[in-house]
Amino acid sequence: MLNILILSEIKEIKNVFAGLQTLYASYFPKVDPALIHDLLIRIQADPEKTPFYMVEIFTRPGTDSEAMRDYILQKTGMVPAIYDNGTHYVVNQRLNLEFLKELSDSEKVIDVSGDYTGAVTGRGASRESRELDHKH
Repeated sequence: MLNILILSEIKEIKNVFAGLQTLYASYFPKVDPALIHDLLIRIQADPEKTPFYMVEIFTRPGTDSEAMRDYILQKTGMVPAIYDNGTHYVVNQRLNLEFLKELSDSEKVIDVSGDYTGAVTGRGASRESRELDHKH
């Protein structure tokens, strides 16, 4: 009887998690689900703090890199490093869901990923766009 209960609980957790993944994909289609999940866990653990992340933003070729740089600076207060002929931006910033939503909704953005850093750091680019992975 206990095994059936445990299996039922595990199944419920898996179903709820699958539903959460569906919500991530629906509302934040261009954002790495692991980034959203990690951010939500940190916000839930300490709602008074806005955690620091190294965020990598990948844009379509032909995007005005100066305009994108200025947008990121205006939104985050941080100047991004720019790579890959102006299509890859890296910024260490305090991150919130609202900024991720804006990025995901932008026509210029194709992919957003990132890692928790805990503080402002000097790390540079470390990823390739997940969009590129899907094309291979």
